[in-house]
Amino acid sequence: MTDTPFPYTVSVNEPQTVSLPLPQGTTVPKPSVTSLDPSGATLGEPSFTMFVSGENFFADSVIVFAGQDEPTTFADGKLSTGINMDYWHGPDVVKVAVKNGPEVSNEVDFTFNEAPATRSKKGK
Repeated sequence: MTDTPFPYTVSVNEPQTVSLPLPQGTTVPKPSVTSLDPSGATLGEPSFTMFVSGENFFADSVIVFAGQDEPTTFADGKLSTGINMDYWHGPDVVKVAVKNGPEVSNEVDFTFNEAPATRSKKGK
């Protein structure tokens, strides 16, 4: 039997998402993360879009950020997701990976940095 290329697509005429097992012999390439842009943020900054660069990304690839699957967009060979800064209240380092179905990439660190201390100007 020859290998079926990934991603495997099925046309389903239903208004909901249908999860189907991959056909036998389907080869799912393991993704690889090479960089994050940005690779960190400072607490108190506005929410932003994070871009993930690497190999073997597809329209069905999913970014895993701090252990959670995130809504993911695929464009120009990169993946992206929104990072809501309202959820982060202390310095932290979280892991970022990418999933292609059952295959998971290497993990890369994303750092939340403490906001710089502000000084009040007194007197004169």
